[in-house]
Amino acid sequence: MTRPRLELAVGITGHRASNLAGVDLRALGAEVSKILSQLSTSLNAVGQLHRADFDPAPPRLRLLSALADGADSLVAEAALAAGWRVDACLPFPREDYAKDFEAGPSLQTYIDLLGSAGAVMELPGARADEVAAYEAVGRVILHQSDLLIALWDGDPNRGRGGTSRVIAEAIARRIPVIHLPTHEAGAARILWSGFESVDFEQPGIDDVPQTAAAETLPKVVAALTEPPQQEIDRRMLQQFHAEPSVRGMPSLAYPILLAATGVRSLSRRDLQPVRAVDGIEALGAPLRDSRIDPDFFAIIARRYQVGDTTSTHFGQVFRSGFVSNYLLAGLAVVLALSGLLAPAFKLPLIFAELGCVALILINTQAGKRLGWHERWMDNRHLAEQLRSLALSSLMGDLGLRSTTGTRDAAAIPGWVGWLARATARETGLPGVRVDEDYLRTVRDDAVKLIDDQLAYHRANATRMQKLEHRLNRLGEIMFGATVAGCVGWIVFKLSGLPMGTKGHVGLTEVVTFATAALPALGSAIYGVRNQGDFAGGGFRSEVTVERLASLRLAMVADRLEHQRLLARLRSLSDIMLSDVANWRTTFKARPLTLPG
Repeated sequence: MTRPRLELAVGITGHRASNLAGVDLRALGAEVSKILSQLSTSLNAVGQLHRADFDPAPPRLRLLSALADGADSLVAEAALAAGWRVDACLPFPREDYAKDFEAGPSLQTYIDLLGSAGAVMELPGARADEVAAYEAVGRVILHQSDLLIALWDGDPNRGRGGTSRVIAEAIARRIPVIHLPTHEAGAARILWSGFESVDFEQPGIDDVPQTAAAETLPKVVAALTEPPQQEIDRRMLQQFHAEPSVRGMPSLAYPILLAATGVRSLSRRDLQPVRAVDGIEALGAPLRDSRIDPDFFAIIARRYQVGDTTSTHFGQVFRSGFVSNYLLAGLAVVLALSGLLAPAFKLPLIFAELGCVALILINTQAGKRLGWHERWMDNRHLAEQLRSLALSSLMGDLGLRSTTGTRDAAAIPGWVGWLARATARETGLPGVRVDEDYLRTVRDDAVKLIDDQLAYHRANATRMQKLEHRLNRLGEIMFGATVAGCVGWIVFKLSGLPMGTKGHVGLTEVVTFATAALPALGSAIYGVRNQGDFAGGGFRSEVTVERLASLRLAMVADRLEHQRLLARLRSLSDIMLSDVANWRTTFKARPLTLPG
């Protein structure tokens, strides 16, 4: 099913029980339940309004909690009572983390919440640096969350790893924060820079826009989850949901061009329909650790297969489209000039010329109507987003509200970003203990993906540079031959040699044909070069190879640490998506048009 389930992921941060002394926990719990109810109502409203864009399964709300005694457990219990799914991220293995709880009701609540959790991720924190372990949990919760509920006393001066630090980081990442005051009366407020149409500075706790939660919560939920409303995004989403898993054999003009220039020979794959690759292997990052449920990847794999198959098909169709257009334009000129050499066949030659022009018009209109250009680039962008997600999700990073690097850049089409985020929400938190063996497995998968990408980009750089060089050389030969023909005709003319016999095709007609046809074909070849940007593609692949090779060296040399590996995976994602964004920037201004 390519339509995503409507979900909302909510994180919780707040004070521990020791810092909630004197707080009316029953009243605070009632406020929490009210917020949870408002979130549920708001999400259901999005589902009703956009039911055609989502899977028919009921909307699901998911709470991310560290289950610490105090705000975390209070909100987790309220969420379970409201029918939410609760996922837990722990700073230490669960047995070690149990030492944070006093024997009695506090410890029992922790055990009960663990038993009710949909997924539990146990981070490899060390007691020697507890603050770093708690910070790591806070970051994973932010990586997983669309918005954050904060049970906070309003004091921004608490130390490293505290509630105020998590809130400040959430605000910096443009994650909406629902602030519930704990030590003074006051209604819940939403802290979010999204209320401003333009951000001029990095927002902070003191200057972030604030509104009453009761008034703006439905708008915030809608902004986070509703599908894009631009006409092109709506159309592209509908096409994506209707894409088949097997595409018919694409046009062959581009593969034939590669074969004709000696870049590579035609392969059996060029002549076969494009099919989706089954299984997780399609992502290029098969996790070999048996502790991860294969179903964890099922949603990512299904949408990746559709995006990858569609992109591969329309990439070849689009390239073959502009190759055909330019070569048909050159052929049309040759046919028009052929009347000079074969006047008796003038009429059929005109019909053949008209046929070439008609094919160009039909091809161009088909490309525009079926969106070859957009379906190639957008689906490739989606596929690479999902391939990155397959790795980063293993570390708890869904990138729902990332604003760094290219993952949230304006170059990403609206429908692609929306569907990638919806897929990330459905993927959720991996239920796994993150130990050294697990980190090594994830790192090995990342290195394998890098190696696959290195092999592709090295081959692509060589192929593109070779194609650019040979097309350029062929064009030079044609224009050089044109000059030689003109000079030769002048020499013959000035020397008084016979130019032909009456009633027959003479040297003048042959030279006229050649010196007009060769530049036309040379211009067609230069048109293919310009449209295909083969030199630029080769250069971009070379740059990507350099960046990937450096990252691979660093990743292999690194110590096996959760935060360090997570940072490396973000760098890998940014490299891969930067390459796609550069392709998109190049080809966005070069849609399929009439040769000219």
